[in-house]
Amino acid sequence: MKTNRSFKLFSLLVVAVLLLAACGGPATQEAPPAVTDAPVATEVPAAPEAPAATEAPAATQPPQAGEAKELVVWGFVWTADWLDAIAPQFEAEHPGVKLKVERFEYEPYQDMVLTTLASGEGVPDVVTLDPMWAGDLIRGQTVLPLDKASTELNVADFVPGGWNMYAWQGVQYGVPLDLDFNLLFYRKDVYEQAMQTLGMSEFPTNTDDFIKLATEVVKETGKSALLVDQGDYYIWYQGFLAPLGGNLINDEGTEYVFNNDKGVEALQLYADLVNKYKVGKLWNFDTDGDVMVAVSAGDGLGVMRGSWWATEVAAGAPDQAGKWGVAPLPWGAAGRPFDAATGGACLSIPTNAKEPDLAWEFLKFAMRTENQIEYYKIVAGVPSLKTSWSDPAFDEVNEYFGIPLGRKVAEWSLRAMPMQLPSKEVADLINEAITKTTTGAATPKEALDEAQSLTPPLE
Repeated sequence: MKTNRSFKLFSLLVVAVLLLAACGGPATQEAPPAVTDAPVATEVPAAPEAPAATEAPAATQPPQAGEAKELVVWGFVWTADWLDAIAPQFEAEHPGVKLKVERFEYEPYQDMVLTTLASGEGVPDVVTLDPMWAGDLIRGQTVLPLDKASTELNVADFVPGGWNMYAWQGVQYGVPLDLDFNLLFYRKDVYEQAMQTLGMSEFPTNTDDFIKLATEVVKETGKSALLVDQGDYYIWYQGFLAPLGGNLINDEGTEYVFNNDKGVEALQLYADLVNKYKVGKLWNFDTDGDVMVAVSAGDGLGVMRGSWWATEVAAGAPDQAGKWGVAPLPWGAAGRPFDAATGGACLSIPTNAKEPDLAWEFLKFAMRTENQIEYYKIVAGVPSLKTSWSDPAFDEVNEYFGIPLGRKVAEWSLRAMPMQLPSKEVADLINEAITKTTTGAATPKEALDEAQSLTPPLE
């Protein structure tokens, strides 16, 4: 999922539509399990005795002659390719069932999903959701709780950050597909020269060491070491607030708390990279364009993006092949449990789906190991289902970066906590707070307090 999306018009739409939707009882997102450097410690406790996610579920009772069923599944473009690929096998296992995949471009898909699910009319049986806007749908009770998820899928097979992301007050509303968390892409040739100057043998894993290195990069090149998005809630939340120990919503799930001490600290650091330490360059997507403008010109030496950006930089700057490295984000103290919070798409069942039972069978089918391997091969997003990681495709070396990027991202995902899913309106308010702070129009405390005061109630 890509960042730098405009939220303002859509936020207004969210408010208007959800006033028409049934109000749902709010709930608290379960606290994520503690994560350490050892991958085994990051796994959620095993679910009660249940069939593994890799097992083929028994086919539902086939419809009687003349009673053919159609299962409608919605996906945005890159997930729809995968849905099309796995559809024939599902149909073969469910005689008389036709899987109808409907695909949409990402931006208009947001509006359509929100309005359709909130109205309850013309909804699909299965819908692909994105954490940028799934929170409104879950709290608006427009998707069904997946009551069988913890017994008919093996929860321990999933990355904790991915599985817990679509839970609200202990109830699961989606099964995760891929993992999307920000990483630091950096010009390896430039940074490694500065590391050699400083006597650093490894890329920094904490704030202090990174600022030392970035300061040296600026000194040696005369260019900013890092592009810092002027107002980007997704990057700030994933890469700064989460690893510094903050979150968007309190443990009770009743109030937004991003303006507390942790939030202020995270926003102060975000702004200080530009205004105090002078190692970052403020980048405004609306006026400066995509960061590839700077990258292709040789002026973008560091970029914070999800693993999907690997494809974009390879296509946009082919002459820089072999010159780029990628690492977990360094923000926070050494020894912190998380490097980021993770997003990623999921599959859910709308409340008014015509075939909810068959839809659940499809969700289980989609979570089979072989189908998640296919997801990785087609979409290139690392699945939350860890059993899929055994496929050799994850060890294939990315020619542009010279590393097995899929394997690296899978390993790094074990140090990513689950995102909480805010209102789209809140995401927009946070964007404005970040912009005010980075441009010097307000202090972090002033900007976040103002944003928090305008947030809609969670109940």
